[in-house]
Amino acid sequence: MSVINIVSSEYLPVPAAAAARVTPWVDELSKLGREVRVFTSNASNRARNSTVICSWFALPDNNASLPKRFFQEIFLGFDLGIKIFLRRKKSKLCMITSPPFFMVCICAFFSKLSGIPYVIDMRDRYPHVLAELGLLKTESLPYKILCMIEAWLYREARGVTTVTSGLLNDLEINFPNLNLHLLRNGFDEAVFTNEVMQSKKRDAFTVVYHGRLGRFYELEIYLEIIKLVYESDQSIRFLMVGDLPDRIRINPPKNLKILPAMKLNSLSKMLSSCHLGICILRDLPAMKNAFPAKAYDYIGAGIPLLAGPRGELTQMVDQLNIGITFEQVSPNEVADAIIEIKKKKEDWFRMSANVIKCRNRFGRRKLNHEFFKRELLNY
Repeated sequence: MSVINIVSSEYLPVPAAAAARVTPWVDELSKLGREVRVFTSNASNRARNSTVICSWFALPDNNASLPKRFFQEIFLGFDLGIKIFLRRKKSKLCMITSPPFFMVCICAFFSKLSGIPYVIDMRDRYPHVLAELGLLKTESLPYKILCMIEAWLYREARGVTTVTSGLLNDLEINFPNLNLHLLRNGFDEAVFTNEVMQSKKRDAFTVVYHGRLGRFYELEIYLEIIKLVYESDQSIRFLMVGDLPDRIRINPPKNLKILPAMKLNSLSKMLSSCHLGICILRDLPAMKNAFPAKAYDYIGAGIPLLAGPRGELTQMVDQLNIGITFEQVSPNEVADAIIEIKKKKEDWFRMSANVIKCRNRFGRRKLNHEFFKRELLNY
């Protein structure tokens, strides 16, 4: 039987967005009768078996300096690439999810070297994100070289999938001849079940954030919001779950509880016990096309969202009336909105009901199954 290779820096049991995205791929492809192998970092050593091929190298560190992360991605990419090459027999296709950008490029090169067609699953568009973060200048030689590599990566791919309509439109404009597909993230309905939504709410009105606080988020804005809410209403609580910077762990605000990253089955119940999910992004052009996986998890848990600044995420929240959005992010505005929605329980109930009404359209496994059956298995 031919094998489909899935390449991801993160996989089970890592509690991270990429792992949550590709895990249903494995399940749904298996249901469709395909044999699947996963190539990933050594963070998944506990899941290692004949179908999970782990690198000797670690998951690239989001908090590392740019040069250090570059070398982490290079080492991981070459190790996984060699493993793909050595297992090229019977391999029909590689599906490679990005980022990390350099790991993806190297694995794509080894896929071509092995005679295996590949599909790129692009979740953030590099190197443009690096420029918007101020890490590269658009007129610099490194930036131009990375753009050439990006163009090669897409041009040589059998197909390209991406996670939002904005990113899809961006790729259609810049690369008009690509075989492009929209494959949204969604929430894992095998974990965020209808029963999970019945979880008992916390006694205190609670606003939750989960996931990494990487370069697309500003910790100071979150801390300012938490501080302003405490000054007006000390009964409101905040909960942050995930891999957070040390500086917030050392001296957290009085109304904030911090929990480590947790597996989805525990996370789903915890999110559902809260009242609001918060997803405030940095005000960057790239963020207008973003729809973070955590936002889908809030929907899966049946809780309304606080989202900003203006972009694809806020448009969806407004269209479905499932939360409160902010054109430009002002900590004072966000804090006032949290305090107000706690007072106006009828608004919270209305938005919660709207989340429950629309959530079925965002089931990740359903979206994956339909895409694989319709598109991927025909490659």
